[in-house]
Amino acid sequence: MKHEDIICIIVIDDSSNDAETVANRLRDTGRAVRAVRAEDDEDLRKHMAQHQWDMVLSKPEIPFFGAHDALDVIGKMGVDLPVLIIADDASEQTVTDLLESGARDAVLMARPQRLLQTMLREVDDRHKRRQYRNCERLLQEANQRAQGLVESSRDAIAYVHEGMHVFANSSYLDTFGYSDVIELEGLPIMDMVAPEDQGKFKNFLRRYTKGNTEADTIEIHGLKCNQATFDVTMEFSPASYEGESCIQIIIRDQSLDKALKQKLDALSKRDLLTGVYNHQFFLDTLKKVSGKTGQHGAVLYIRPDNFKELRQKIGIAASDMVLTDIATVINNELKNGSEAVARFESNIFTAILHNAKTDRAEAVARRIRDAVAAHISDAGGQSVTTTCCIGIAFYSESLPDPQAVITRAEKAYSQATEKGGGSIHIHNPGTDEMVDTERLTLWEKQLKHALRSNGFRLLYQPVVNLKGNDRENYELLLRMPGKNGTDIAPGEFIPAAEKTGLIMAVDRWVVANAVKVLSEQRTGKSTNFFIRLSGASIRDTRLLPWLRDLIKASRLEDNTLTLTISESVASSTIKALKVVAKGARELRLQIALDHVGLAPNCINLLKHCDADFVKIDGSLIGRMSQDPAVKEKVLQITASAKETNKQVIAESVEDAQTLASIWSSGMDFIQGHFVQPPSSKMDYDFNSAG
Repeated sequence: MKHEDIICIIVIDDSSNDAETVANRLRDTGRAVRAVRAEDDEDLRKHMAQHQWDMVLSKPEIPFFGAHDALDVIGKMGVDLPVLIIADDASEQTVTDLLESGARDAVLMARPQRLLQTMLREVDDRHKRRQYRNCERLLQEANQRAQGLVESSRDAIAYVHEGMHVFANSSYLDTFGYSDVIELEGLPIMDMVAPEDQGKFKNFLRRYTKGNTEADTIEIHGLKCNQATFDVTMEFSPASYEGESCIQIIIRDQSLDKALKQKLDALSKRDLLTGVYNHQFFLDTLKKVSGKTGQHGAVLYIRPDNFKELRQKIGIAASDMVLTDIATVINNELKNGSEAVARFESNIFTAILHNAKTDRAEAVARRIRDAVAAHISDAGGQSVTTTCCIGIAFYSESLPDPQAVITRAEKAYSQATEKGGGSIHIHNPGTDEMVDTERLTLWEKQLKHALRSNGFRLLYQPVVNLKGNDRENYELLLRMPGKNGTDIAPGEFIPAAEKTGLIMAVDRWVVANAVKVLSEQRTGKSTNFFIRLSGASIRDTRLLPWLRDLIKASRLEDNTLTLTISESVASSTIKALKVVAKGARELRLQIALDHVGLAPNCINLLKHCDADFVKIDGSLIGRMSQDPAVKEKVLQITASAKETNKQVIAESVEDAQTLASIWSSGMDFIQGHFVQPPSSKMDYDFNSAG
C-alpha cells in the first residue's frame, strides 16, 4: 500500500477512546488509518515534526490544551493541516468562534456517518490543495525558465501587445541599437520598420492578427535607432506576457545567417551535455572509413562501471557532471584531432582511432582506463571516483558495415565486464563468436525453463492522459528473475530470444498473461495495456487466429489491449503490419507505434500505418527543452500524427523541465519515471493525475 493511501490523524483529547473510535470507523470502510493522540502543544509539535498528517480532530475545550490552542500552533507553524472539531456538547457560540479561528468544520461524534464523510472530504480537499500548489510551483518554474531563456537568448525577441512593445531582450535591443528596454516600452513595433516597408508590414500584421494568413514570417527592412536599415526576417507566434495575450516576434538578421548556420552545423555534431561528438556524427564518421580501400582502425566502446547504482546514489544532476568529466578525460587522452570521441548513448562513449592496430588501440584503451580511474569528480559537493570497462573492435576495407563494427565492440565490452570492473577486451572474431554460441545455448535453456515454469513477471508503468479521462493505461514491461533476487532486463534476454527463435513464444506469454490480468480486474474499472510485439510475431500468420481464440475465450472488453510495434520493426514489416492492423481492428484491439522519430522516413511511415497511438522516442523527448532542432522535429511528428487522428505519447519523461516543454506541444499522454517508475502493482492514482 502506498503511503498516500493511509489516512493519518492527530486526535486532541484527554482520552484515547475517541481516537480509537474514529480510527475503527474509518477502517470499517476499508481505509488504512494511523491515529495518534496529542495532550498538549509539545505533543502536537513533536508529531507534526516527525510526520506529514492529513488532519487534526480536536475537542473544543479540554484541560490545558484545546482546539483554540491547536489552531494557534498550526497557524504559527504555517502548515496546511485542517482541524475538525468533535463537538459533542459545545455551545453554538464556541463552535462559531472556532470556525472563525480557522477550523474547517464541526461534527458530532454521535453522527458517525457525517463524521466519516467530512473527514474523507477534508482528506480529498487537502490532496487537491497540494496538487494545486504543486501545479502553481511547476507553472512558476516553467515561466521563470521561459523568461530566463528569452532574456539570455541570442535571438532578438520582443513581445508586442496591440502594436506596442511590452518586453524586449538584450539581443533585440542590440539589433536595433537601443541601450535600455525602457526606451522601447510603449514604442510601436512599426517604428522598427523602414518607411518603404511600413505599408507591407501593416497589412501583414492586420491579416496575422485576424488569422487571415497562413504565413507567420515576413521579410522586410528593419530600422535601427540611428535610422540605418538592414535586412531582417520577422517570425510571429501567439504568446502571453505577464498574463496578457500578445505576439512574440523573433528577429532574424539575414546578414548573420551564414555565420549562424556554421555555428548550428557545429552544434549539431556535438552532445549538449558533455561537449564531445554525438551519436549521429560518430556513425557518419565511421561510415566514411569502414569498408573503404586502404582504411583501417579501431573503435573503442567505453562505459563507466556500476553507473546505474552511482546515479541512484548521487542523483541525476550530479551523475551528469560525472559523465561530463569522463568525456573530458577521454578527450584529453586522444589528442589527435582526427580521432572522434562521442557520447554514443546515455552513459556509453565511443571513439575512433584511425590507422590503429592492436598494440596502439590497447595502449590508448589502457591510458583512458587509468585516467578515468584516477580522476576525482566534484559532483554537487561530493567527491566521486569510478572505473570503466572498454571493448575494442577493428574496422577495415573487408568489413564495410559500420554497425557490425559497433556490434563487435559492444560484444568485446561485454566480455570485458565479465572479467570485472576496469577491464579491457579486444574482439577476436574466432574465439568470441564461439563464446557467443555457447552463451546462446545457455540463454535458450534459461528461456525455455522460464516459459515452461511461468517464470517471467510483468511490471506496469502508467501512461497518463494530460487531458484526463476514465481509462487507466499501463505499458507492460517484461522481466526475467535472475540470481540473488535481481531481475534480468529485457535488453539482455530479448536479443537471445530473437536469435534462438523463442521470441514469438515470449510475446505470446506476455499477451496471454496480460489478458489474464485484465479478466481478473474488478468490474467498473476501464484498463488498457500497451504490449510490445516483435517483428517475428508481426510476420507470424498464426498470430491473428491465436489472438481471436484467446479473446473469445476470455470475453475481453473492447479496446483493452494495444499492440505496440517499434518504428524499426514497422519499417521492415509494413505489409505484414497492415494485415495485423486490419485483423486487430476486427478484434477490437488497438495499434501503437513505438520509438517513433529515429528513422529518417518517420513522417511517411505515420501516413502509411493504421495506428491509434504514436509513442515518440524518449531520446527526443529528453532533448526537447535543450535542442530547438529536436523540439521542431517532435512538433512535426506530433502534427503529422494529429492529421491522421493518432494520439501522441511522450516516452521517458524524466523531470519537470521535460514535462514543461511538453505542455504546449499538443501531445496527449506522458510516460516515464517522473510520472512513476515501473511497478509490480497497478497502483497509480489516475484521478490525481487528471
